[in-house]
Amino acid sequence: MSRLKNKTINFKLLILCLSLAFNALSSAGICFAKEFNFEATVDRNKLSLGSSLQLALAFDDVQNMPVPELPAIDGFQARYLGPSTMMSIVNGKSSSSITHNYLLLSTKVGNFKIGPFKIEHSGDRYTSNQLSVEVLAGQVENTSQPGNQAEPLIKDLNDRLFLIIQTKKKSAYLNEIIPLTIKLYINNLGVRDIQYPEFSHEGFSVGRFDKPNQYQEVYKGVNFDVLEFNTSIFGLRPGEFKLGPSNIKCNLIIQKQPRGRSTFNSNIFDDFFGRQEIYPVNLQSGYIALTVLPLPAENRPEDFSGTLGNFNLEVSVSPLEVKVGDPITLTMVVSGEGNLDTVGAPKLKSEAGFKIYEPQIKQAGNQKSFEQIIMPMSAQVKEVPMISLAFFNIQSGEYKTITRGPFPIVIVKPEKEEESKVVENKLPAVVPAVQEEKLGRDIIYIKENCGHLARKGEYLYKNRIFLGLQVIPLLIYLLTFIIYKRQRRFKTDLKYARQLLAPRKARTGIYQAKKYLDKADVDKFYDTLFDTMQEYLGDRLHLPSKGITISVIDEHLGNNVVDAQVLVKLRDIFRDCDMVRYASSQLTGENMRDSLKKLEEVIDYLQRQKI
Repeated sequence: MSRLKNKTINFKLLILCLSLAFNALSSAGICFAKEFNFEATVDRNKLSLGSSLQLALAFDDVQNMPVPELPAIDGFQARYLGPSTMMSIVNGKSSSSITHNYLLLSTKVGNFKIGPFKIEHSGDRYTSNQLSVEVLAGQVENTSQPGNQAEPLIKDLNDRLFLIIQTKKKSAYLNEIIPLTIKLYINNLGVRDIQYPEFSHEGFSVGRFDKPNQYQEVYKGVNFDVLEFNTSIFGLRPGEFKLGPSNIKCNLIIQKQPRGRSTFNSNIFDDFFGRQEIYPVNLQSGYIALTVLPLPAENRPEDFSGTLGNFNLEVSVSPLEVKVGDPITLTMVVSGEGNLDTVGAPKLKSEAGFKIYEPQIKQAGNQKSFEQIIMPMSAQVKEVPMISLAFFNIQSGEYKTITRGPFPIVIVKPEKEEESKVVENKLPAVVPAVQEEKLGRDIIYIKENCGHLARKGEYLYKNRIFLGLQVIPLLIYLLTFIIYKRQRRFKTDLKYARQLLAPRKARTGIYQAKKYLDKADVDKFYDTLFDTMQEYLGDRLHLPSKGITISVIDEHLGNNVVDAQVLVKLRDIFRDCDMVRYASSQLTGENMRDSLKKLEEVIDYLQRQKI
């Protein structure tokens, strides 16, 4: 019994020891676990529909946090504004934080929850707090006073700013003109920089948009300002198609709301800094189902060429009396309703006895004219044959052919034929006068000296040396032009000038830093090193040099723009400079040489890269 009791006691002691050890390890894990401070804040908790607020995501003890991708937030549209960083050093211990700012545009009326946001970075998980925001249909300052509204209360921004695409027909024949209208509806919102609409139109040909019309319209009991865009389309092939959706890009003007009370006059600062924010919007409409019908094959005329509409044909012939080979002008005018692009030149019933030329075409308004030249090639021709125009009447759904003529003409014979005659010149022949011969003109004297001899056929332009010298003026001109262009670019292109001077200024700074290294002057060495690094990176990236921080470097050189080791070296240099400049830290000469070497390696690397 005693042994059994001892074994029971020992087993209980073992369980107790294991429990204590597990609790100790858990506590140690909790003690050594890294704590992160991730906070979400907004500049206001109550706003009106169509206005905006700013959301800030702040991360403490982090310098290189990338831009978080926000999930869809109910009732809001988000747009990233940019980062802001802060660094502090207390008792030699440095701490930093980064804040990512967003603009949230309200799109619905109601109470909404923003967050909590969960972000993972470098194996660590960050979780923020949750925020509550109320969006009101009216103005925030007047929400406590009941008003008599003549219009229904709009609770969604999409009901105050939207796009509609419309057509007058849901089905049409091939090549039939279909009027198309795109309307932009705006209700009590400031909108500007409105672009012309774009829409998907596979299977259709689209004309240009006319100048938009602007008017007011009551839609579903609400008064809207309407901007109407009109154009025309026609189907290119039979089938079932979806037209749209259409898109319009514009900027929404958002009135800034007061961000709390201030002892200063807020109106002065609002007027000075601006009381409006611009939010880009890409509006999208629905789509329209359209059916393009093929033209019927029954009763189709042989000379039908695809003309659609309801047209009339007028023809005039001039002159009516001509000679063989003289031109006759046919003026044919087609007018009416339909797709004039499909109207071809009316055709002669017969071309026998005529030489036909291509017509000249003019189109204006709802008529299309053809001016064609024909020539009778025989005296047996008595008339210009019948002229016809075949088209498909969309309204009746039948083919129709219009004919004009024939037009009688008269071929006039020449009164008498001209005979070729040989005309004899009756003027007396002119006998050249014999000049009096002068003695001595035919005597050639013998030269006593042959003079300078030259090879026969040798010319200066064939001399290689002469030709080679002609290149020199061209080279001088090209060199002068290149120097001029470079100097002009150096004066006008600030980014080019800064990047060109960056390595030269960096060499000067490094030379000065080496002098302080030899003197073992730590403070001046790191001040010079920091100024040289800021100046070089600012010139190389075309940024303000004094604003260069490690967060700016991560933003412009991160995301695999440069090698990761380069970013590590830059962080080390920033850290060493901050330790000397802001804290009481003693660095050895070896540390100084290491920092100088890292800066030289970074500059050498960046000079070989295209950034």
